[in-house]
Amino acid sequence: MGRPNRIQFAGACYHVMLQGNNRQELFQTPQDRRYFLSLLKTYKERYELKVYAYCLMANYVHLLIETELPNLSKVMQGFNTSYTKYFNQQHETQGHVFQGRYKALLVDKETYLLELTRYVHLAPVRDGLKEKPWRYPWSSCPAYVEAQGKESLVDTEPVLKRFAKSRLAQSVRYLQFIKERSREIPATIPTVRGLFVGSQAFADAAAKKGGVSVPPAAGERDEAQIKAIITQVLEKHGVDEERLFGRSQWREICTVRKEAIYRIWKEAKLGVTDIGRLFNRTPSAVSQLIRAMETSRFSNN
Repeated sequence: MGRPNRIQFAGACYHVMLQGNNRQELFQTPQDRRYFLSLLKTYKERYELKVYAYCLMANYVHLLIETELPNLSKVMQGFNTSYTKYFNQQHETQGHVFQGRYKALLVDKETYLLELTRYVHLAPVRDGLKEKPWRYPWSSCPAYVEAQGKESLVDTEPVLKRFAKSRLAQSVRYLQFIKERSREIPATIPTVRGLFVGSQAFADAAAKKGGVSVPPAAGERDEAQIKAIITQVLEKHGVDEERLFGRSQWREICTVRKEAIYRIWKEAKLGVTDIGRLFNRTPSAVSQLIRAMETSRFSNN
């Protein structure tokens, strides 16, 4: 199956994650980190990006960026190639520096931009570093908590203006915002379909805006297929759902139930444990039923 198309449109905001190939370190020296940030600044100016947050860890990077044009793929392809070339020349290595394709979540910036900056800035805490996140030198967090804006790389205003009017008050309140979550940090970001940070409505609207058809996640596909199979079996035999999932041992009902269970296992690829939960049966009972159905089908053929 081919890779899904990137969803790209003017003004799209992304949480981009880069990881070292085979989890190797992306930065071996402070100079590597400085070069990475200078390259990010170059690309920001060249492509008119907005950089809301970044955090450079040993073998992975978080970026929170907005594209002025629908060109994330072009931006990241050029950026990754440039850094890879630098890294290999600097350290006399060859091959890939980044692990496969970068990950990019499309973010509802009106609702989640603030929270995403905090998530990015708390990466050192999640990695167990003792250094306070607002003192970590390789993230944009210090740019948010300083009393005067000095960092030209980071676009802090869209986030900080939500806290107060004066820069001093903004920095104090953002620092408190970081401290509030520094002890209870979510390990992952809740997403829709593994592609969006936002509501289902935002995901649908963004996919439409980007001209991309996004298939439902695997779990959503399974659920839809299971419901379709059950509906087909019920209509075929004229049985209601209550009797199908009940404890009735009438031969007619058992026959319908076996058909539904077998089709869900065969077509929807649901495991026997999950099927057992669905029909209130033990996994062993479900396995026996499936084996009997398989044997019957083989004998009839």
